[in-house]
Amino acid sequence: MPLPKLGRSVPPHERHPVAWYQPDVLWTAARQALSSLDELRNRDGRESQPLPMKVIDRSEPEAGGDFKGQCWFDFIADTGDGGNACYAVANAALADELQLSGQTLPRGSLLMFGGDLAYPAASTHDYRYRFVEMFEAVRNSHEPTIVRGRRLTLAAIPQNHDWMDSASTFSRYFTRRNDSAPLLGAKIPQRQTYFCIRLPGGWWALGLDFALDHDIDRDQYEQFEALLSERGLVTDDGHEYHIEPEDRVLLIYPEPYWTRPIGDGADDSHPKRYQTLEGLLRGRVKLRLAGDLHHYLRWDSVNWGRAVICGTGGAFTHPTHTKPTKRPVRLQEFDTQDCIPPEPFTSQPALAIGLTEKAHAGCEFERIEATAYPDIETSRAGCIGNLLALFRRDASGGGGNAWFAVLLGALYWFNAYLNSMPFVDSFEPDGFKAMWRFDMGDYWHVFMLWLKAMVFSPLGFLINLLMAFGCMVMGRETVDELPPTVNPICRWIIMWGIGALHAAVHVLAVYSLEFWGHQLVGELGWIGDRTEPAGLIVHSCLVGLGVFSIGGLVGAGVFGAYLALMSRLGYLTNNGYSALDGQDHKGFLRFRIDKDGGLTAWFIALDRVPRKWRRNEGSGPVWVADDEEATAPRVRDKFGL
Repeated sequence: MPLPKLGRSVPPHERHPVAWYQPDVLWTAARQALSSLDELRNRDGRESQPLPMKVIDRSEPEAGGDFKGQCWFDFIADTGDGGNACYAVANAALADELQLSGQTLPRGSLLMFGGDLAYPAASTHDYRYRFVEMFEAVRNSHEPTIVRGRRLTLAAIPQNHDWMDSASTFSRYFTRRNDSAPLLGAKIPQRQTYFCIRLPGGWWALGLDFALDHDIDRDQYEQFEALLSERGLVTDDGHEYHIEPEDRVLLIYPEPYWTRPIGDGADDSHPKRYQTLEGLLRGRVKLRLAGDLHHYLRWDSVNWGRAVICGTGGAFTHPTHTKPTKRPVRLQEFDTQDCIPPEPFTSQPALAIGLTEKAHAGCEFERIEATAYPDIETSRAGCIGNLLALFRRDASGGGGNAWFAVLLGALYWFNAYLNSMPFVDSFEPDGFKAMWRFDMGDYWHVFMLWLKAMVFSPLGFLINLLMAFGCMVMGRETVDELPPTVNPICRWIIMWGIGALHAAVHVLAVYSLEFWGHQLVGELGWIGDRTEPAGLIVHSCLVGLGVFSIGGLVGAGVFGAYLALMSRLGYLTNNGYSALDGQDHKGFLRFRIDKDGGLTAWFIALDRVPRKWRRNEGSGPVWVADDEEATAPRVRDKFGL
């Protein structure tokens, strides 16, 4: 497909959300993911980054003005999807100040991005179209950005979509020197895809990079470990940095691992590197913060700080009512006595946080229900939208998920053509004959023959198996969403069972369309003798056209019903709402470290983003909202550390 147009002539409302079920989007995302996984397996790009790690020193608070002695900074994740949502978040976050709940919340002089900056897959064009132009249009200047006398500083970590081109585009913006035209006119000191920021009041922000591996690499671990050791981390400029025992840490992850079964797939005797790092940091971690899931949700622990998901920077909205977000989250220590070679004795064993039914006194993380955004009722009500989501076209009248319905129609036609091949008179000894020669009352008898036809030839059986497999893998994420007490083997059996049921409904739908198509077309006398080539071709074409056109509608309906049902039952957290293009319920976190070292966080929410924008004739942002139904920013959650 042609690349979308860039520039000021394309306002946010013409930059439509990603149609995740559009065939070329699925193909591009799958192709890039497989390519990047293969490259990461052979050569981890994180191991080629310069060492030692750059420490971004922002330990000096503001020197004067109304906010003297304070430090303000922001966190935004999962940005570059639809223009309306991304630009609305950028417009609020880059405003000089926000007057909310009777309080002035000034713009942060440090902006941290939590990854997934452009969808569906990383590329120079997607970054510019969906992320860079949306933020730069708010700034609308080529001058350096100064926030209360200090140049804006950026730091970022990549998520899985940023790694779909091996983090190449991400690195061009964030880890290479761009002194001529840096993003947002900011200072971008980091030289790795992970970062370390020293903040006032004994606070540190550590941003981790999991690539596509669900863990940090060895170099990354050793850089953070050095900060906690007696030797410290000595940087290129000769400075030596230590995280002291009394210091406090914000640990920024590319994914909320605590919404997966406890242990995150690590062997009991061999924890992952990030879990070992957690063990070294222990009580110093006051906040675990991640995007990846596109909603806001907070968990609190009496002894182990807080965990927050804030992936509301612009991407489609994820549900908050599903199983992984509602099950008990607890912390436990690893027992590495069986490790080979033996682990050195330490009073700081690795830590695992995740879903488990096993109680661990003092290690519980309580889900704060009032913080769920969107709230449970709104989240659950969105399930029904999946029934029609795959028929949706974008506002321009083209593209959208409707092409997935066309693809399903083509697959229905191909499957019907493949399985109807034995239905000829030459196979009458096997029970087959031309389908129009059966009576309507033979529906179930012919269905049994249809099942026989699916395995009639080895090639036909293989193709049918592959198509059924496609339905089955759609529910892959349910393996980790089932209760932690379910045996791992049973998890896979349940997943394949759900997928097989989904495939069976499609099989019945394809057969029904083919059977009734032959019955109805068989009543058309003008077609002539169907034993002759001309009559047979006309008859077959009419049936095939009916299976293709109606099959697209039926297939999309079945697929949408599957998404709606699974979402309603609390599954498919990641993919269940991807067809809905949810533009609302967006926001970001704003932090303040006060003179005494206390940290306060505000989650600033945008309940409904504008659906239309107009050119700004004066100075300031390129576009301003032109939608009376849009809501102003508000404080949705506030907490202290």
